[in-house]
Amino acid sequence: MLYWEVKLITTGHSDQDNSAGLTTHAVLRFWLPLAASWLLMATEKIAVNAVIARTAEAKLQLAALGIAFSLALAVESPIISLLTTSNALARDRESFRLLHRFMLGLNATLIVVMLLLGFTPLFDLVVVRFIGTPAEVAVKVRPVVWAMTLWPAAIGFRRFYQGVMIRYGYTRQISYGTAVRFLTAAGVALAGLAWGKLDGATLGGLALCASAIAESAFVAYVSWPAVQKVKRTGVPAQTTPLTLRDLLRFYTPLTLTSAISLSTAPLINFGLARSPYPIESLAVWPVVDGQLFVVRSFGLSLQEVVVALLNSQAALKTLRRLATMLGLGSLALLLSIAFTPLAPWWQHSIAGLDGELTGFAVAALQLAALLPLLSVILNMLRGIVIAGRATGFIAQATVVNLAALGTVLLTGAKLGLLPGASLAAVAMTLSQLAESAWLWHTSRPMQQRLWEQVQIKALPSRK
Repeated sequence: MLYWEVKLITTGHSDQDNSAGLTTHAVLRFWLPLAASWLLMATEKIAVNAVIARTAEAKLQLAALGIAFSLALAVESPIISLLTTSNALARDRESFRLLHRFMLGLNATLIVVMLLLGFTPLFDLVVVRFIGTPAEVAVKVRPVVWAMTLWPAAIGFRRFYQGVMIRYGYTRQISYGTAVRFLTAAGVALAGLAWGKLDGATLGGLALCASAIAESAFVAYVSWPAVQKVKRTGVPAQTTPLTLRDLLRFYTPLTLTSAISLSTAPLINFGLARSPYPIESLAVWPVVDGQLFVVRSFGLSLQEVVVALLNSQAALKTLRRLATMLGLGSLALLLSIAFTPLAPWWQHSIAGLDGELTGFAVAALQLAALLPLLSVILNMLRGIVIAGRATGFIAQATVVNLAALGTVLLTGAKLGLLPGASLAAVAMTLSQLAESAWLWHTSRPMQQRLWEQVQIKALPSRK
């Protein structure tokens, strides 16, 4: 077990260097573009699902896209942490070059995995045997996997450059890139709907992949000023160059965390396929999950803000105030939708669900009411732990999450007390509550040391 001293990361932005002067207004200016980016990403999924809900065999098409998207998320998991890693470690020319080569190697590997999943017997092993997808849905999943072959690699490319941009304060341009992504997805989906010769699920996969590629190209272009800044920076005299070993020691716990976290999507589909009303639940859950993503997006954007700005007692106090506002605000927003006539109206008129599916969706949304608040708590705590570079704690917390999720899903499916979509909402809430409790416990020494205005000492990973 190793102990090591680390200094919290500061960005090159002048407002962030003076931690004593870090005001809520300054943090909001930094956070808002990132929140807008997450919000647009969430809206993209809602828009695509709304188009699919208006195609032939909408129930089967929504279910097929949900399963294919969960598989793409699982494949994508090794590159999710590229944003946090480039934000934290791309500090000079040599570290940038190492990280860039690392990113290209990961992306090439993910393309190979998607090809194996779409064009080999691995598809039947995962989709039919493991998940237990009903035959009428499984036959529609494979073309969606083909359509999304480049999606994980495009996300990895984009997240790498976004991390560098966040480090140097170029957060506004990130939201512009997400606007490009949303417009591309909506345009492809509507054009395909007008053409009418593609299955709804395949059309959805093409729209998501095209939008990710478009955003990646835009981000690569607008990140040029930030990239030039880091390329012009030499390794500081008193700092050792970043090595591959250092990178892997930082990145591996985060990547394991992402892999475990994103494996929850196939696990949820596993539970949905074995719960009461499996077809209805598989169709409804992607729609509900997309709606929850919108409200949770305010918290999801908080982690990178904490990693970039947390460098003092004053910064911690300011970030706590922001987290409190975001948590209570997002909770109030979901409660005002889920428990009022807005919920059935939205599910039927906007999401395009029929009367039967609307009932399933509203019930699931109500049972997931605490998720926006938990999203804020989780990402605040994750940011604190990552800033202290004790990333092993993140992996531990995610294992706790997955264990709780699997236990609730499997027990609930066996008992058959709730429809699958409602069971998924309960399982996600309890699992994120368990993860929050674990992170709160493990991050307390870091918060205490920061509160006392001393360097954070990253505690050893518990094995």
